[in-house]
Amino acid sequence: MKDYITVGMLNAYISRLLDHDDILQNFWLKGEISGFRLYQQSGHIYFTLKDEDAAVSCVMFKGKGQNLKFKPEDGMEVLLRGSVSVFARQGKYQVYVEEMQPYGKGGLFLHLEQLKARLAAEGYFGLEKKKVIPRMVSRVGIVSSQDGAALRDILKVLKQRHAGVEVVIAHSSVQGPEAPRELAQGIRLLNEYGELDVIIVGRGGGSLEDLMAFNSEELVYAIYESRIPVISGVGHEVDFSLCDLAADVRAATPTQAAQYAVPDYGTIQKDFENLTARLARLMNRTLSNREERLDRIMMKKVWKEPRLLLHKKEELLQEKQKRLKKALEENLKENGHKLALAVAGLDNLSPLRVMTRGYAILSKGERVVKDIQDVEIGDELQAALANGQLKVVITGKGKVKRWKV
Repeated sequence: MKDYITVGMLNAYISRLLDHDDILQNFWLKGEISGFRLYQQSGHIYFTLKDEDAAVSCVMFKGKGQNLKFKPEDGMEVLLRGSVSVFARQGKYQVYVEEMQPYGKGGLFLHLEQLKARLAAEGYFGLEKKKVIPRMVSRVGIVSSQDGAALRDILKVLKQRHAGVEVVIAHSSVQGPEAPRELAQGIRLLNEYGELDVIIVGRGGGSLEDLMAFNSEELVYAIYESRIPVISGVGHEVDFSLCDLAADVRAATPTQAAQYAVPDYGTIQKDFENLTARLARLMNRTLSNREERLDRIMMKKVWKEPRLLLHKKEELLQEKQKRLKKALEENLKENGHKLALAVAGLDNLSPLRVMTRGYAILSKGERVVKDIQDVEIGDELQAALANGQLKVVITGKGKVKRWKV
């Protein structure tokens, strides 16, 4: 009987051949995504990568897929890095993707739109977070390439508008793989330096690929976290980047960024001179009006004959004194009359006045006798009269019925 191998052995052998091929273990592959599927439970991504001639199955496991900076979709042209191996159970080979990025301008535009939407949703472009550029600026920080024409344009405009401005430059590459990190680091270093009024981030024009460093998340985060206001001047007027959206002020060009950063001190000087002249005219006019008013006041009769004013005031004082004296007298008279009435009323209510009409007050010891039941036959009582007292003895008593009125 002939020797044979199993299907599993065949697939394992092919897998070993692929796994030991240096080219197939780390390569870049370009193609169009088709049949894109993201399994929510596992987080793994499966799709087919195709071109005009062929197609290949691809898988990107969750740990790698979480690092994607864009959302892959069917029809998107991408560039991916990975390796080839055989899935032994099904006996087919597939590409295991390590990283993936959009390819071409269409892919870049889609990537930027997705990134912009996500950063906007997270609040990095909110108008309420924008800082105000100071009106008077004496120190400016610049993050740009020290060899670029953009920096020379910025410095030229700054010196033209404000000869005394101080400039601190944080050199950074403005394109290439290291540019996003260097640009962000430049902003952080200037914030650590601290003694700045405003920061300009900029470079000259270029292609979309050239300006991609200014569309990085890292740069957006650094601008958002900056305590110092940031002006973005990237490319030409038609160019627009995520850096522009994150900055506190967006300038169409680096030159315009410098114009926004510092005021034109020549114009300020002219405005100052005009305001000074206006203030002087206003002060002179005010002084003239006050002098005229003072002259009219001094022409009044009171300043020529002050005794006349005093005489009138004295007459007014005397009149008020008379009115006050009369009011006091009337008040005293009225209150005296009220007092006399009150005294008469009290006198009428006095027990002594009642006793002068023949009445007496009987008391037994310290207690006044008010009822016949309070005494007994033989009791000795005291009778108080209007002009003296009597001692009386009860020899008899009897009730008398009286009509109540």
